[in-house]
Amino acid sequence: MRVEDVLELLRGVENPFTNMDIVSEGLVTKVVVEEEKTTIYVAFARNIPPHPFAMAVNWPVQARIVRDMVKVLDDKLEYFEIVDDTTLQRYYPLDEDMEV
Repeated sequence: MRVEDVLELLRGVENPFTNMDIVSEGLVTKVVVEEEKTTIYVAFARNIPPHPFAMAVNWPVQARIVRDMVKVLDDKLEYFEIVDDTTLQRYYPLDEDMEV
């Protein structure tokens, strides 16, 4: 799959806070497609003030975005990871049973 194909799929993921797709909004900053895996870099950390309250308020929105990204990409890519472009933290979707 090409970078453009991945970005097109990710246009189907909406930020529930702004109602914009995450590609147009600039949350997806880079996509690296390699033979074995695809890495998607997102701008979560740089868009949140480094204050515990701000982080706590934004966490459910980020969790929802990651979950929606996985839903869109899961059957299209064999292996992918979602990584913060500033902290290099890897994001994993929550179990469907958990409330967000």
